[in-house]
Amino acid sequence: MPPLECDVLIAAFDVSNVARTHGPLKQHTMSRPNILLGAALAGAAGIGFAANSTAAKIAYGGGTNPLTFLTLRSILAMLLVLTIIVLARTSLHLPLRRRLAALTIGALLAVYSYGLLSAIQFIPVALAVLIFYTFPLLTNVYAWVSGQERPTLRSVGALIVAFFGLALALDLQGGQLNVLGVGLATMAAIGITVVVILNNRVVGNGDSRPVTFHMMLSAAIVFAVVTGVLGDYALPSTGGAWAAFLIGPSIYAIAIVTVFIAISLAGPSTAAMSMNLEPVASMTFGFLILGQALSAMQLFGAALVILAVLSLRLSDTRIPAAKDAAFNQTSDPEKTP
Repeated sequence: MPPLECDVLIAAFDVSNVARTHGPLKQHTMSRPNILLGAALAGAAGIGFAANSTAAKIAYGGGTNPLTFLTLRSILAMLLVLTIIVLARTSLHLPLRRRLAALTIGALLAVYSYGLLSAIQFIPVALAVLIFYTFPLLTNVYAWVSGQERPTLRSVGALIVAFFGLALALDLQGGQLNVLGVGLATMAAIGITVVVILNNRVVGNGDSRPVTFHMMLSAAIVFAVVTGVLGDYALPSTGGAWAAFLIGPSIYAIAIVTVFIAISLAGPSTAAMSMNLEPVASMTFGFLILGQALSAMQLFGAALVILAVLSLRLSDTRIPAAKDAAFNQTSDPEKTP
């Protein structure tokens, strides 16, 4: 989030400040057992985000749509974060300017979440998530253009390899590329890049949890209002779709809490690396559950993208808070689609 999803909303966290010294998410000593446990939990969260996207695809087949699915998902995630804040006895108060900024970023979060979970209506889930996972590359490009970082041979090479791999994964020569699906997934990748950049400025060195709550509250309101105005609420019509409709958002919300705990145990960098399981899990679920098989060439291209992103994450020299926020998206969070 995405690994990412960090589809999702996890991308909104300033993970360097998620764990506090009180409450249920108390910062633990970075011992080897804690690091291993944190890495395992982060990997499980990445798999959870992938399961959410897979569940969304199943729910769509039974009559629901992205707006309805995302409305439920956002409300559940918001309530879970609120529960964490209450249990940790943390204040929800934010200065007016920060509150307005967090609410604005939450609206952007809603846009990229919609892009990702709409894309899977038109292209395989694995490809949508793979395009979404290019956001660390886009964040690097922004750092170069803005003068925050000088491009290195390794980072430029990773960028070239990633987009070459993406071209192979999308099978551009096959002639069956769905432009709308790719466009929606690209919108999601650009959207989360903007969220990461803005979120770093809003959160700073403060407690990220009140900011995260306001962002998720804003996203939930956006989805509920847009869906209500359009009259586009569509509930599932089959038992299997209902199960996916309820299980997917629930897994997503639990994955968010799991990321919090994983970061407190292992730190943001280790957790971020483990969450790279999301695109791999998306491919696996797509094949086993949805019957969305990729060709050998597409799998090779996907592997190149994942390896390139991993290389960037290992060598990234961006400002730590921005890097950590980018690396743990996800997500949202719609890991987080």
